[in-house]
Amino acid sequence: MLPFIAGCKKLIEVSTPQNQLTTDKVFADTSSATAAMVNVYAMLNNNIDPNYNKYMGIYTDELNYYGASPDAVQYSTSKLSATNSTNSTFWSYCYSAIYACNQIIEGLTNANAIPASTSNSLTAEAKFLRAYCYLYLTTTYGAVPLILTTDVNQTSRASRTDSAQVFSQIIQDLQSAQHTLPETYIGGEKTRANKWAAIALLARVELYQHNWQEAETQASAVINANQYSLNSPSTIFLANSNETILALWTQYGYINDSPNLIPTSGVPNYPVTQNLINAFEPGDLRMANWLKPVSVSSGGSTTVYYYPYKYHNRSANTAAPEYLVVLRLAEQYLIRAEAFAQQGNLPSAIADLNTIRERAGLNKLANSISQTACLNDVAQEWRIEFAFEWGHRFLDLKRLGRINPVMSNYKTNWSPQADLLPIPKNDLSSDPYLSQNSGY
Repeated sequence: MLPFIAGCKKLIEVSTPQNQLTTDKVFADTSSATAAMVNVYAMLNNNIDPNYNKYMGIYTDELNYYGASPDAVQYSTSKLSATNSTNSTFWSYCYSAIYACNQIIEGLTNANAIPASTSNSLTAEAKFLRAYCYLYLTTTYGAVPLILTTDVNQTSRASRTDSAQVFSQIIQDLQSAQHTLPETYIGGEKTRANKWAAIALLARVELYQHNWQEAETQASAVINANQYSLNSPSTIFLANSNETILALWTQYGYINDSPNLIPTSGVPNYPVTQNLINAFEPGDLRMANWLKPVSVSSGGSTTVYYYPYKYHNRSANTAAPEYLVVLRLAEQYLIRAEAFAQQGNLPSAIADLNTIRERAGLNKLANSISQTACLNDVAQEWRIEFAFEWGHRFLDLKRLGRINPVMSNYKTNWSPQADLLPIPKNDLSSDPYLSQNSGY
């Protein structure tokens, strides 16, 4: 295994893992350098996703949790401690991935044995993945250390960087990536970033920064590229679907978290909240395809629970494999719809919303709605379309300025500090230059 998959044990304590390939070996040929790059994607799939997606679902109003895991209970009550190991794992693996990306970028600088075209493409991929991790770090924790080197003398003294500067670096990385990455997919499958993936993520970043015109421009570039099309709700998450812009490869055709989300019997581990069930409009095909009911009898009565069913495979399925979708076309329509609405271009915003609604089997919105109503409709579509996906609900509520009123109404113990997660205690102890978020 390459050193990149181990990355840094903590943010500030980076050491070369034992019995691993050294940097000179990794960048001695194309296949070793490529393997290092693929390992970063694997880290997102194996370690970052399982420690974020379902937990942010129970942190907000998407999923319930009836178990006894102390970590999960803290997410369920939205009262995380700085010692929460799941939160710490997410943080540390994000920085491990960033460290790996920094190693790749530095290592390729003088890798004379690797063709320039390959070196440039791998560097661009590393910048894309570094940007992806930093986007989740700064939107989840606020100001975070911005580390662009593997120099331990710098990382060991890392302090928090203002989110505006982190966002600036994210945009810089993605702009560099989009100008270097090929339009086609390396290897044929949609499991490594291409130009359109970089542009799609940049569109999201510009939206988060309220740069409406830029968000519209980037989303339009992806939509108008004629590389992707909307799938029916039942086939979106199949490997290499037409809607997928980027997905993480799965070895056996099912995502790592499916055994936790899809029950074999009894009460689901993470049942869908009634709050979310009620948010679906009658006849919405997404409810029929993305939520699955299970009846549980106890004490002479039967209760119906719903569980997330965007991904159907609970075990190996090579006939209809599923990959973990990172970016898909529907998001670009919603980004553009919101950007149009914020700029007062309501007809265009409504047209994009109706594209998503018609795919879901819903009636079109009227052309006469107000800007406020249109923005509310956008928020509604974000909630339904991206439930259970990469913490969208948490991040969308935050950027829309709605998280405190919405969550206070849903959870009586919600506090305003909960819009940021705590910096893990181990990292605070290791780095005296780090500071904790308010209230923790």
